[in-house]
Amino acid sequence: MGAAHGLELVPGDLPHRRRPLRRAGVLLTARPAAGAARPGADSVRDGFVGSLALVPSVFVYGTVFGGLAAQTGLTAAQVLGMSVLVFAGASQFVAVPMLAAGAPAVAIVVTTYVVNMRHYLMAATLAPAFRGYPRRWLALIAHVINDESFAVAVARSRPPDAKVYLGSAAAISGAFIAGVAVGVALGGLVERPERYGLDFAFPAVFLALVAVQLRRRADWLVAIGAAVLAVTLALILPGNWHIVVAGLVVSLLAASVLPVDAADEGDEECA
Repeated sequence: MGAAHGLELVPGDLPHRRRPLRRAGVLLTARPAAGAARPGADSVRDGFVGSLALVPSVFVYGTVFGGLAAQTGLTAAQVLGMSVLVFAGASQFVAVPMLAAGAPAVAIVVTTYVVNMRHYLMAATLAPAFRGYPRRWLALIAHVINDESFAVAVARSRPPDAKVYLGSAAAISGAFIAGVAVGVALGGLVERPERYGLDFAFPAVFLALVAVQLRRRADWLVAIGAAVLAVTLALILPGNWHIVVAGLVVSLLAASVLPVDAADEGDEECA
C-alpha cells in the first residue's frame, strides 16, 4: 500500500475504464488489462461480426424457402408473416408443404413443435446468460433463438455471453428475413432449386455449425454417437422424433459419463 501513497485511486473495475490517475502532479492512465472482458457494446459487435460468415448461407436458404412458399399459393404477406412470427427455418420448411397439401392445423402444429423441440436444449444452455434480464425482454429473446447464433455464442465462450448471442441473432434473423423477401419477389423463377444445389444450403449450415464445435475428442464422440443413433432411430420412429430422442439421449449420457474438466483438458490436447 505504501507504493500507492499520493496516488488517487478511482473505484470500480479498472479493466473497463480509462480514467486519469494523479500521482505527484502527473496524470496516469489506467489501460485495460490484456485479457480483460470487453464492454457490452463490443460483445454485441463481436457476435454480429462473428456471424457474417454464416449470413450468405442463411440468406440463400431463406431465399429458397421464400420461393418455394410462394409457389404453393401463399401470399407474400403470409410468407413474410410466418418468417417474422415463427422464425424457425426448419419447421417452416416442414409446414409449407403440409399447408399446401391441406393437412389439419393440429397435425401442422404438432409436427412443427416436434421439429423445434431442440430449442428447449438451446434455451436451457442460454438461460444462465440472461439471468437478471427484465421479463418483458425474455419472450422476445426466446423468439429469436436459432441454431446459428447458439453455435456462435457457445463457440465464443462457455457459459455463453448474452450480448454476443444478441449480436449474432440480429445478423442471422436479418439475413433470413431478407432472404425470404427476395425469394418471394423472385416467385417461381426457380421452380426446382435442387437442380442448382440450393436445397443443400440448409443442411450445409448445420454441418458447418457442428464442425466448428468439434474441438475435443469428447466432442467427436458425442457427435458421432448422436449421428449414428439418429440414423438408426429414423428407421423406427415416425416424423422427426429421431432427432430429438438422439440429442437428448446422447447429451444426457455424455453429461453423466464425461468428467466436468474434460473440456479444459480437451482444449489443451487440440491446441
